[in-house]
Amino acid sequence: MVNEPTPDEAVAALRTIHESRERVIASVASSRWLSITGGVAVFLGCAASDLLPPAQAWVGWAILGLVVVLALGLTTRSGSAFLGRPVLVSDRSLSVAARLLRIAPILGIGIAVAVVTGTLDVPHGKVYYGALTGLYIVFVDPGFKLWLLRRQERD
Repeated sequence: MVNEPTPDEAVAALRTIHESRERVIASVASSRWLSITGGVAVFLGCAASDLLPPAQAWVGWAILGLVVVLALGLTTRSGSAFLGRPVLVSDRSLSVAARLLRIAPILGIGIAVAVVTGTLDVPHGKVYYGALTGLYIVFVDPGFKLWLLRRQERD
């Protein structure tokens, strides 16, 4: 025989599931400083590699180091405790289409900047790409992530 949960147990289980989903969404929403840091790092990296060609090598290594530190710091318990924030939830729970949709705007910005700078012969395309991508990361990406998570919750 299968034991049926009581109505109180069912309500408690559904409440636990809802609270867990809200914690996932809150972990994404609480990363405002992370979005700002990422946007500024992308802009500075692109601007430095375009305007200071001799600095390209060390700028690339500095950005790689920042990415590794943030990746380890945000996806491990000890790193998140050190940074004083919840562990960042992996986006593996998102469908492949949603993950590709999350990358599409940055690719679109890159293609648009390449076409405009190539056809209009505008110098310093990397600076424009860095500025537009940095602004996207700071202002649009956090809301876009929340939209994807809430959209998946409804599906």
